[in-house]
Amino acid sequence: MLPYGLGRKSYCGNTGAVPWQQAKCYAYSSQSDTEKDEDFEVDWVLLYDFKDIELHHAIDEYHTLIRDIEAFGLETEVRHGYGTAVLVLVRIPRNKLGNEVYRSRVKDWLFGIVHVRPLGDSSTVVDAETPSEEIRSIFHLVTWTKEQGGAGVTANFGQWEHITASFAPHAWSANKRLLKQLAAKTILGMDDLDQIKALFGEKVAFYYAFIQAYSLFLIAPATCGSLFWLFSTSYSVSFGALTCIWGIVFVEWWKRRETDLSIRWNVKGVGALKVNRVQYKWEREEVDSVTGEVKKVFPAHKRLIRQLLFLPFAALAGLALGGMLVVTFCIEAIISDVYGSQLEEYWAVQYLPTIILAISLPYITDALTLVAKRLSEHENHRTNDEYELAQVQKAFILNFVTSFLPLILTAYIYVPYGSKLLPKLMPNSWQSHISVSDFRIDTHRLQEEVISLSMAGQFMNFGEEFVLPYLKRRLSALHRAYQESKEATSLHQRMHSEFTKTLLVDAPQEHSLLSRLRSEADAEPYDVQEDIMEMCVQFGYLAMFGVVYPLMPLGFLINNWIELRGDFFKLIHECQRPPPIRSDSIGPSVSALEFLTWLGTLSTAALVHMYSGDFSQVRLSRLLLTIFLAEQAYLATKLTVRFMFDKIGSEAVRKEEASRRLVRKRYLETFSEEAAGTSRRQRAHTYTGHKRSAPTTPTEAEKRELFPIYEVEESVETRQEYRTEKAERFWNERKETMSTADAGVRLIVALKGMQASNNAEGADKSKWI
Repeated sequence: MLPYGLGRKSYCGNTGAVPWQQAKCYAYSSQSDTEKDEDFEVDWVLLYDFKDIELHHAIDEYHTLIRDIEAFGLETEVRHGYGTAVLVLVRIPRNKLGNEVYRSRVKDWLFGIVHVRPLGDSSTVVDAETPSEEIRSIFHLVTWTKEQGGAGVTANFGQWEHITASFAPHAWSANKRLLKQLAAKTILGMDDLDQIKALFGEKVAFYYAFIQAYSLFLIAPATCGSLFWLFSTSYSVSFGALTCIWGIVFVEWWKRRETDLSIRWNVKGVGALKVNRVQYKWEREEVDSVTGEVKKVFPAHKRLIRQLLFLPFAALAGLALGGMLVVTFCIEAIISDVYGSQLEEYWAVQYLPTIILAISLPYITDALTLVAKRLSEHENHRTNDEYELAQVQKAFILNFVTSFLPLILTAYIYVPYGSKLLPKLMPNSWQSHISVSDFRIDTHRLQEEVISLSMAGQFMNFGEEFVLPYLKRRLSALHRAYQESKEATSLHQRMHSEFTKTLLVDAPQEHSLLSRLRSEADAEPYDVQEDIMEMCVQFGYLAMFGVVYPLMPLGFLINNWIELRGDFFKLIHECQRPPPIRSDSIGPSVSALEFLTWLGTLSTAALVHMYSGDFSQVRLSRLLLTIFLAEQAYLATKLTVRFMFDKIGSEAVRKEEASRRLVRKRYLETFSEEAAGTSRRQRAHTYTGHKRSAPTTPTEAEKRELFPIYEVEESVETRQEYRTEKAERFWNERKETMSTADAGVRLIVALKGMQASNNAEGADKSKWI
C-alpha cells in the first residue's frame, strides 16, 4: 500500500455523494520513484514479541498466526524487530481489498448512512476513494473475527496476547507535507480538515474540527477578558455573564456543526454499523423479532451491577485527593499565611506546595484512568462505542475530581472558612507552635490557585505529551544502538547459516522502510479521546472559573494554536497510525461540555456573589437564591439560543432533506408508472376475457429503470494488481527459497539464541540454525 498523498492516485471524497454535493478530490503531488517504492505495498504490520515465552511455544504461536492469515487469503512476510520480536508484514490482494470496500459501501446503503445504491454484485471490486476508507477495510479484514468476515487477529487479546502492536504504516511524506501546511496557516479551512479525514479518518478529523472551532470561539472571551483585566475590577458581573452566554452559544453551535460535518463526510448515523467487540462475552442468543437476526446478549442487570463498582472507586479517589489537598492547604497556611512576612524574599517557597500539586495531578489522573479502563473492561460492553462511552464517562469523572476539586475546595471552603477549619485539622504538634490568631486567609489565594492549576497545567500537559515522550524515544534509540552493536558482534561470533544471516540483516533497499516500521511498532497507540478530554477540561476551567482570572481565555487561545499543531506532530511522530474508525461526532464528550456549561453558570454566579463585595456580608440564603436565579437564566438562554439556531437552520441539513425527498420522489414515480401499467394490463385482460398471464421477471434494463441510481457509477471490472518491481521482489523473492512460516521460525530461534547469549555467559555459540 503506497503512502497516500504520494502519487498513487487522486482520492475523491463524498463516497456515494448525492447530486447536490460536489465531490472533493484529494489530489496530491507525485513522488519520486524512490519514495514510490519505499513501502513495498505493506498494508498492515503486526509485532509478535516472544520475549517471555518458551521457544517451542513461540514457534507454535507463530505458525498458527501465519496459517490463519494466509488461509484467509492474505500475503505475509516476516522481518526481525527490536529485541526478541519479529515484524509480520501483511499485504491484502487488490481484488479482495476492493471487494471489501464495495461490501462496506453496500452496508452503508442498507443502514441508511448514504442514500444511493452502489452498482455491482457480490464479486464487484472498486477503488477506495480516500486513504482512510482503504485502511479501514484493511483493518476490518485483519482484525474482525472470522464470523464477521476477517482473519481474527486482535492484538493483546486471547491467543494473540503476544502480538503487542497492530497498525497500518504511516504515510510519511504526506504527513510531513500536511504538517508543514498546518504550521503555515493561522486558521484551518475545510480543505485541511478534509485532508486530515482522508488520511486518518472521521474520528480524528472531528477532533481537529472541534479544537479549531473552539479556538476561534475563544477569540471573543479572550478579547473581552483582556479589556476587563485592564479596565475593570476582579469578579466582574458583566464578564461572568458574557462567559456563561459564550459557553451556551458555543456548545449549541458545535452540536449543529457536528451534524453538518457528519453529512459532509457521509457518516451521519454511522453508529448503527458497529459490530461486537472481540472482548465481548455473551451469555445467550436471541432472535430479533423484526430483522430475524441472531443477537448475542449479556444481561443488562449484570452489567449495571458491574458499573456500580465505579462509584466506590470514584468516592475513594475523591476522598484520597481531598485528603492530599487538605495537607497541601495546611502546609501552605503555615508557609504563606503564618510565615509569609518572614519569607517575602523567598517567594518561590510560598508556591512550592501548589507547584508540587500541579506537577503530581497529571500522573495521579493517569494512574486512576488505568484503573478505570480495567473497570470498563470488566463491564463487558458489546460494541466499541459502548465501551468508549463508559470509558469517557469514567475519565471525565476522574478528571473532574483531579482538575476541579482543588479549586472547588479553595473557592468554597478554604478561602471562606479556612481560618476556622485549618486549626482544627492541623495535628496538635503543629498547633502548639502556631497561634490561631496568626491565621489570615487572603482572598487572592483563589486567583493564584486558578492560575497555577489551569495555566500551569497546560504547560505540564505539553511536557507530558511531547517533551517526555521525545526524551524517552531518544534514550531508547541510544540504548537500542548500543544493543545492536553488541548483537552485531554476537552475530559474527555465532555460526548461523547464510540464509539466517540474511534474515538478521536488512537488505539495503529495505532498510529505510523497516527502520520506520520498527520505530512505529515501538510507539504508543493514539487515543483521540484523550486529546478531546483535555480540551473538555480546559473548557471546564473557563466555564467554572474564568471570572476569577479574565486573562485565562487568552492563555488558552495561545495554547490551543500550539496544541493543534503539536497534537498533529505527536500523531505522526510519536504514535502509531490509528485505525480510521468512523464517527459522526466527538462522542460522549458533548454531554460533558453541556454539563460543564450548566455547572459553570452556577459556579460563576456563586463566585461573583461571594467575591465581588464584602466577604463578611455573604449570607447563605442570598447565595442559594443567586444560584437558583442563575440556573433559570441558564435554561432560558439555552432555549433561546437553541430556538434561534433552529430558525436559522443548516444549509447542509436542508440539502440532505431535499436529496432524500428527490430520491423518494423518483422511486415513487417509477413505482407509480409500473403500477399504472400493471393496472391497465389487468383491465385489458378483464374486458377481453383472456386468461391473465403470469408476471415475468424484469430484465436488467427494467431493474435499472425501476430502481434509479443517482451516484456516479463505479467500475465493476476486476481491478488489476498494483505491483512495482521492487514490491514484487519484496513479497516473492525470499519465498522462492523458504516460506514465511519457515523464515519466521529461523528468526525466532536465532533471536532467542542471541537473547540467551546476552543473558548468560558461556552459552553454546556453536549451534547451527
